[in-house]
Amino acid sequence: MASAKSTKNIMFRGVNQALYKYLPGSWVDFSQSGGGITYAVHVDRWNSVHLTGINNKRLLRVVNQRVGEFKSRSRDGAASVVNFSSLINEDTYYVLTPKISEQERAIVTSVKPWVFVCSSCGRVRQYYSYAEFKRRENEACDACGKHMTQLRMIRFCKCGYADGIFVPKCRNADHGTKYMTRRGSSVDFVCKKCGQKADVPFSCPDCKQKLSIKSALDSAHYFPFTLSLIDLLDKRKDVFLDNEEEGRGEKVVIGQYLGLIPQEEYADIIAKGSITQEDEFEAALQKEADNLRLGGLDDATIAMVMDAKRRANPSGKIYEAIAQVGQGLAVVNADDITSIAEEVLEYDELVHAKVVLSLQEAERDAEIVKDGMKPDYTGLAKALGFANVQICSGVPVIFAAYGYTRKEREPLEGVRLHGFPQEMEKKNIYATRLETEGVLFELDRRRVLTWLVENRLIEKEDLPQDMSDFGIKMWFLDRVHLDRITPFCAIDESDACGAITKRVYTLIHSISHALINEASEICGLDKSSLSEYILPNVPAVFLYCSNAQGFNMGALYSAFQSHFDLWLKRAKERTEKCIFDLICINKEKACVGCLYLNEVSCQHFNKDLDRGYLCGYYDKQKQEKQTGFWED
Repeated sequence: MASAKSTKNIMFRGVNQALYKYLPGSWVDFSQSGGGITYAVHVDRWNSVHLTGINNKRLLRVVNQRVGEFKSRSRDGAASVVNFSSLINEDTYYVLTPKISEQERAIVTSVKPWVFVCSSCGRVRQYYSYAEFKRRENEACDACGKHMTQLRMIRFCKCGYADGIFVPKCRNADHGTKYMTRRGSSVDFVCKKCGQKADVPFSCPDCKQKLSIKSALDSAHYFPFTLSLIDLLDKRKDVFLDNEEEGRGEKVVIGQYLGLIPQEEYADIIAKGSITQEDEFEAALQKEADNLRLGGLDDATIAMVMDAKRRANPSGKIYEAIAQVGQGLAVVNADDITSIAEEVLEYDELVHAKVVLSLQEAERDAEIVKDGMKPDYTGLAKALGFANVQICSGVPVIFAAYGYTRKEREPLEGVRLHGFPQEMEKKNIYATRLETEGVLFELDRRRVLTWLVENRLIEKEDLPQDMSDFGIKMWFLDRVHLDRITPFCAIDESDACGAITKRVYTLIHSISHALINEASEICGLDKSSLSEYILPNVPAVFLYCSNAQGFNMGALYSAFQSHFDLWLKRAKERTEKCIFDLICINKEKACVGCLYLNEVSCQHFNKDLDRGYLCGYYDKQKQEKQTGFWED
């Protein structure tokens, strides 16, 4: 309601906030400039521009994967997704972000519902157009002259239908809605003239299922589907992965992570954009042999030189590394190996961020601040099962929203995942990019395996045959299946692959939430300003500031540098108790009193959490003791 003549509300909100709270199809509260009356308004559309300077190709590939996962997990199949292209890529979609403009605001809304009720006598009034609402907005009640307020209730269905409540007509056609009065605080309407009750239809006009009626601002009617990605901007790596077929490029990325390919050779391959083929190498050798022959060298010596060069051929070692990675990974799906390689690239991006600070460097800085008393950050991290902890600053993170459901988040029967209204020539998702800082916590892989076996969460037969550092790294890449981890469902542990994935992920996820809960206390940021980015195949978690304010303040940097020991000790202590024990530890395993976070902060919507994994737990039914990963 920018002006009396406007037919729509137009307003602007912070971009990050908009991606979670003000997406098309949702309802929000809106006050006129200068305060005054507050209305429930429907977000009709955005005015957007292209988001540039990001890796669109990868973002859209991940969105395509997420939509496909929803579709495959729903009993309704393809019908479970609405307003999405069959393939989401750069040919069919734009990545947009809200327009920042003084002339045209980013988020366009309209007042809904158009039903108002008298605060004194309960008489209701139904408007049938925005123009009528604006004309009569300040009119008092026809019956008693008192102020009328908006009835902020909507009807909605899991199929995606939603609309404002309306005033039902009296069965007496002559009365219509003229004498209709609201009774109580619900949606019961009675005709004041004849006393007859008028019912609001509870059947969805689209799917004929029962409608729900709730406050327009109740979060249950709108679940945004969002994701965050560490932006991989090195286009050379994209080119390299595109140039190589049969997963060779991905295996090279994984090979350098496993130490099979030296970093210098890996950098040369990326710079060149491809692996040198054997025929190319042999052609180069033959040319060199001809030059040596012209220089007067005899054939026997030339043969010795050529043989030595063949043995030292880096491409031969590269192909050996590719074969070794292929033998170690049981994955057969190309998308699966791509996901593993991209997680490795994300890990590399964090480890080699623009600015890094190790625990040893933080100890030296803290020693100066604490008058010569050097804290043992490294020892404490090791005691709690971390192999490496470091600050990573200047990390590019993309926040994206690609659709929404109503009433239910999970892909249950009848639930529809809706894409957003199309703004330009192609369909669109929304995103924003932020360079931020955070703390990377990398778990001690050997200790994780030992803990899993000791607690009978995996069998000894599940352990890697090669218990070297290489073998253990390969085990986490091979046995933790990323395709089993979706944001909207708990991990299915009905088979061995799912069971191992669930147990490893639950451990990392529980540690992540325990650290975020305590970080907010240590660094002074609200918990909703902190987010997690889990790397299950490493395994590691990156805890970062999800808004520019926290990054600019250097809040996590300061907490890491000066209070790392206090952070970890308090996080450990906090997991040992919950205000809802014994119910929590015995039944729920995690709840709002201990590990739960705001859904903005959690990648997995508070699923697959278990406080007992950290503090330990005695199962009375099984008469078994589970030792906590952090238990003394």
